[in-house]
Amino acid sequence: MTTRQNDRLTRRSLMRGLGIAGIGVFGASLLAACGAGATATTGASSAASSAASSQPASSASAATSASASSSSTASSAVQAVTSSSASVEGKNPTGKKGEVTWLTRTGIVENDWEKKIAIPEFQKANTGVTINLIVAPWEQFDPKLFTLFAAGTPVDVWSHWGRSGFADYVHKGMVADLTPLISADHYDLSGFAPGLPDIYKQQGKYLGLPLLTTFGMPLFYNRDMFQKAGVDLPPVDWDKAWTWDQYVAAGHKLTTNYGAPTATYGMNMSTDLQLLARLGGTDLYNAEAKNTGIATSTTLDSPEVLNAVQAVYDLMFKEKIMPTPSLSSALSAGNLDPFRGQKLGMNLDGGWDFWSYKPQIHNFKWSVAADPVLKTNTCTTYTDPWMLSSKSLDQANSWKFIQYLVSEPGQTSYITATGTPPTRTSLISKWLQDFSAPTGMTVDELSTVTSGALKHGQESWNHLLVGYDEISKAEDQAMGDVWSGKKSPHDGLAQAKQQVDAVLATIK
Repeated sequence: MTTRQNDRLTRRSLMRGLGIAGIGVFGASLLAACGAGATATTGASSAASSAASSQPASSASAATSASASSSSTASSAVQAVTSSSASVEGKNPTGKKGEVTWLTRTGIVENDWEKKIAIPEFQKANTGVTINLIVAPWEQFDPKLFTLFAAGTPVDVWSHWGRSGFADYVHKGMVADLTPLISADHYDLSGFAPGLPDIYKQQGKYLGLPLLTTFGMPLFYNRDMFQKAGVDLPPVDWDKAWTWDQYVAAGHKLTTNYGAPTATYGMNMSTDLQLLARLGGTDLYNAEAKNTGIATSTTLDSPEVLNAVQAVYDLMFKEKIMPTPSLSSALSAGNLDPFRGQKLGMNLDGGWDFWSYKPQIHNFKWSVAADPVLKTNTCTTYTDPWMLSSKSLDQANSWKFIQYLVSEPGQTSYITATGTPPTRTSLISKWLQDFSAPTGMTVDELSTVTSGALKHGQESWNHLLVGYDEISKAEDQAMGDVWSGKKSPHDGLAQAKQQVDAVLATIK
């Protein structure tokens, strides 16, 4: 679970509900799972406020993976709130056999789980092994990781909880091939939800095992506002979802006093270009990049992307049912999450809001539905992997530790502590039961919407592309003027295409 849409929705914003300091999945996007640019509207400030408000005053998630539509504004805000006093904790690796160094992100909830549950449980069952925990805030995560790797005393186990994604680490030769270890141990991958282990499989090699996913980017909505406005509830079945026109019509009924201090808005949604491209019926980068990690072309100048960007632009400037970035900033004054403050009827955001809203919303009923169909309702999923260092000095015990972390006992304790969705099929029913009462939905309804999100989801490019941090900066620099109303979608995308192409030409 990196910024801008990465920090945006990704890992950084992704984990904002986990008490993670220093954006990252996941952080403002995360969150992504780890794991959210100027490309976000309310999501940006929402991510920042969630990160701040979910923690004690002395600390502050940002998560990840997060992240995916919290914006650069979000990411800066979250960092300012959460990272000002955070520093790297833990001892550097000694290189001794029997010591496994585990690098994780800063976050109260996750760090408590790591120190009080995960490490003691593993060490109790493996008495000859010591887990050396290093905790780093988002902005210091990669520097710590790279420094130790270059020094010849690498961390052994980590996830993509800094600026870089999985593909960056693979490209640098830092990630071990788990396939021989899986084969030698006859390790059964069938216990994971279908498709999740293959996300981090390249050229037939398994390079990571999934620790969490986000159940895509569903449509969160305020049931009380819907009932008060007399709006029918949106469907949970992704194959019977609202049309875009129905989505817009509901937004009008839920919007009052647009632009005024007393306003409520029909919706807010991620403006992450990879999401909008998918809603428009295409993907943002060439398909081969999912296996190679190197994007060679982009569809930023396609009619599909333009139509999708125009549709969301119109929600703000034509339909006036979605807040502009400036209105979003005002809504989020005082670190108020606009959805939790009942200023938004709907929020199409990352699945990290499940575990963000569950402990924080008690004064109204909220639920989850399938995304509306523009040309499609394909969304973005954020899945975070545990990776093993290619230079690990104790590969056998490090592999054993990864197996524990993704085991049923390891995942049970993790999802109980954090609320994140499990990657093991056997634990999904427990997670659904835990979220049934908070969402006011039956287990069957939740199962339909979450399984549909996975079926209609595509993994985030921020995890799969080398150099995505620079790519996303180029996108966001161009699109900032579009979302603020200073430039047309056509002109903004033309500039984005030019800038992204220039970045892609430098990535080899």
